[in-house]
Amino acid sequence: MEVGTTAATTAAADKYRASLRLNAETVAISRDVASALVMQSEQLDQTETALDVTQQVVGQANYVVRGMSWSGWLANKFSREPTVVLPHASAPSKEIAMGFICPECRVAQVSQRALMEHYESAHASPPATAFLPSNGSGEDQGDVYASDNGLTKEQAAYLAALGPQLLELKHASKGISNHLDMQLAQLDRIEAKSEKTKDDMRLVTAKATKLTSSLLTISPQFRCAFQELTTRKFVANVNGDPVVCKDAASADCLFRAFTLADSTDMWGFRSESSGLFLGINALGAMRIQGAGLKSYEQFAIDVSRPETTLFSFASCFGLGGWVSMRPDGSLFCIRRTSTNKDMAALFKLVRVEG
Repeated sequence: MEVGTTAATTAAADKYRASLRLNAETVAISRDVASALVMQSEQLDQTETALDVTQQVVGQANYVVRGMSWSGWLANKFSREPTVVLPHASAPSKEIAMGFICPECRVAQVSQRALMEHYESAHASPPATAFLPSNGSGEDQGDVYASDNGLTKEQAAYLAALGPQLLELKHASKGISNHLDMQLAQLDRIEAKSEKTKDDMRLVTAKATKLTSSLLTISPQFRCAFQELTTRKFVANVNGDPVVCKDAASADCLFRAFTLADSTDMWGFRSESSGLFLGINALGAMRIQGAGLKSYEQFAIDVSRPETTLFSFASCFGLGGWVSMRPDGSLFCIRRTSTNKDMAALFKLVRVEG
């Protein structure tokens, strides 16, 4: 009977020890994940800082290029020249607080080293986990006694060691979750800044191309139809107005795409049915009435993506803006801001042979 009790006690102790070992490995994995997240955050910080500097440089270039025309020179007189502010060398640490918990008094420490120093100074006796039975033999190995709570010695030691581990895992999971939320928000900011920088560079490139090129060559590229993604309908030429209204790409939905000055930054689209270019009129309204590919008919698109926005360089008094759609399907331009881009219409360029 005593041999059976000893074997059961040893088996229980082995089970407790294996559980604690597994928990310790989980805590170690959590620390590795936290370290990886900290490194990722540093890289994201560097990326966001580089984008901020790039935005400032592009803004300064836009100011200089705009001042090369008489209207831009006048506009610069009423605006402040952008400045480039270099980032600070040091940045606050974003290290995740994993909760270094003392296994004896369960007091959190600021670091692993602080935890070791605290343990050595405050707790001279071995930790509670040391009282778990070892695999060796001995008379104390089979001793079983009932505490005030009805727990055996092994159970009490196991619970005493388990508490700090669970508390540290709680701190770890909470810290990792918060850090992931911060990274997701930062990724959204980086994406928005990247898109804005790309739009700004397109605008500066278009202005510089017009100033430096005495003759803008026009090169035909392909025939296409604009399919609006939310309605799945095509843009048609309705008495000179571009309207999203056709379920299929008929003859009045076809456009010939052109590029200017051998650049993929500036595009024009000529209606196949009328022979006139899509653009804006003097009042800023979207029309298909341009006899040539002039400044009012120049757009930017992203041909590398399955869907694209239409960016008009001349809209909003030369500040540029995106093409948006009204509920009735008619098109208009909205001012180029970071918030307005969500209102821009998305089109799929359906290429047509011929």
